[in-house]
Amino acid sequence: MRKVAAATLAVGAASLLGCPKSQPPVPADASTVVDDASASEAGARDGGDGVDAGAATDDEVKPVYPLDAGAAETLAVRFCEAMSARQEARRAECCKTQPGIVLTSECVRMMSAALRAKAVRVEPAAVDACVAALDVALAGCDWVGPFPPGPPEACQGLFRGLVPAGARCRSSLECERDLRCHGAGPTTPGRCGPGKPDGEACGSSTDALASYARQSTLDAQHPECAKSCVAHRCAAPLADGAACVLSANCSPGSQCVQKTCQRRAPAKLGEACPGGVCEAGSECLRGKCAAKKPAGAPCETDFECRGGCLKTKGQRAGTCGMRCDLR
Repeated sequence: MRKVAAATLAVGAASLLGCPKSQPPVPADASTVVDDASASEAGARDGGDGVDAGAATDDEVKPVYPLDAGAAETLAVRFCEAMSARQEARRAECCKTQPGIVLTSECVRMMSAALRAKAVRVEPAAVDACVAALDVALAGCDWVGPFPPGPPEACQGLFRGLVPAGARCRSSLECERDLRCHGAGPTTPGRCGPGKPDGEACGSSTDALASYARQSTLDAQHPECAKSCVAHRCAAPLADGAACVLSANCSPGSQCVQKTCQRRAPAKLGEACPGGVCEAGSECLRGKCAAKKPAGAPCETDFECRGGCLKTKGQRAGTCGMRCDLR
């Protein structure tokens, strides 16, 4: 039951974000990517071809990364503390409260296991750059509010996967180049391979390591589909003139405007954004591209501010500033 509870916890926390029947030979060093117990259990369930032959019993369910991952890797501790705990610590300093719950230990456990198995490589200099960028983003306190800043660009794409095509994997971050870890989830390993062909299901899996490491560029660096994932199916991006719901489903360089894909560049600061797409440094607010306002600027909603919109009860307008009462 301890295994079941641990696996259930891993699935729930991680969500807070067709394999061939024959596989290429797995290099000797790739055999360490999945711990022996996980590999043998997975092999027993799927016959060694990556396809689940039947539902596993409760006793077989456990997190894809071992709960006992050994000593924490120093690099994993530095990176995960920056990505998970640093923002909460700064918020507590600003609001003069105790820090809330963070998931640093889970990030450290998974990243340490991946580094130790030589499934990924992360350069120390890249982690240093990430930490420095976070310090800049979290300077001052006017960012404290319901929509805090996400990890800066310097913290994305740090993981270099070392697992080749056909070998077992636990996260797409472990796969070489732009390969995807198909079939992997918080409790099941997968295999590295190219993007799926048109018609295959997509967009419903959870990558445990990428979720805890807050790697939002995962799909761009390790695409699940050979072309694009449209409405949970691999397919070509929608052509200009096609009916659409999201700009993300249209071809590169096009946006979904009035429910139709139209060729349109990202709107500039101050311009209308009917497709919801703005240039870097601004976002679509009330139909126009705008930058988040600093403390002291006039506002009507929290969306306008770096932190929140401070208003007297009953008033429509307020002033941007630190807001500790909302997360």
